[in-house]
Amino acid sequence: KISNGDLDAVFEASAEDPVSEALLTMRTNLQAAARKEQQDKFVNTGLAQIGDLLRNGSDISTLAGELVPSLVKYLQANQGGLFILESEGESAHLQLAACYAYERRKHLQKRIEVGEGLVGQAVLEGDKLYLTDVPADYVNITSGLGKATPRCILVVPLKANEQVEGVIELASFRPFEAFEVDFVEKLAESIALAIRDQKTNTRTRSLLEQSQVQAEALRAQEEEMRQNMEEMVATQEELARREAESAVLVSALDQSLAAIRFDAQGI
Repeated sequence: KISNGDLDAVFEASAEDPVSEALLTMRTNLQAAARKEQQDKFVNTGLAQIGDLLRNGSDISTLAGELVPSLVKYLQANQGGLFILESEGESAHLQLAACYAYERRKHLQKRIEVGEGLVGQAVLEGDKLYLTDVPADYVNITSGLGKATPRCILVVPLKANEQVEGVIELASFRPFEAFEVDFVEKLAESIALAIRDQKTNTRTRSLLEQSQVQAEALRAQEEEMRQNMEEMVATQEELARREAESAVLVSALDQSLAAIRFDAQGI
């Protein structure tokens, strides 16, 4: 049975039989290897699936709205929230980008200051926080069974190259396995990079729009200057024409005066 993959087959080992003891040791090793294989498959499959979401090029709001429910369901957790770290000059705060299945007492405000609560504390420490003794008034989960407090809270900073871009918070009625926590930590770096890329794209689009507005304003100024130059040239030409006419009139007047003086002298 063991050779056919039934690693839970019942077998009683005898202390006097080294072969049976070796068989049980082998089964234990095979069970551990099978669990490790399943856990690795879980991590790799999850990274691939969530990675597809991260590469779809959506804006941060859309990305967060798709990511949080997918991650909560994949982990078979009960709640999830994603917070983006926003800078304001020299200060910063966390802004709720998306949440899933929250009957929110703790997060009535979508803004959380750095250092405030578990989410804000994760930014300061730059490391995960795993709480297995959740206070009764921390947060409620609304389900078909009514409202209940989760048993476990996992808060992981979204960090890439030692720079925090946000925080993801997960709540569950059951404890998270070590490989699940490891999965979220690995995923956190990919999420941080995606957020950073979206922020860069947003800044780039903003700068491009500003440059386009400035270019349009410059073109308008150039057009205005061109029109002014044309008007100046037209004005100068008109002045030159009038000066020429005036010169002709003056010359004719001079000739008339000269003729009058000549006639006067002849008389």
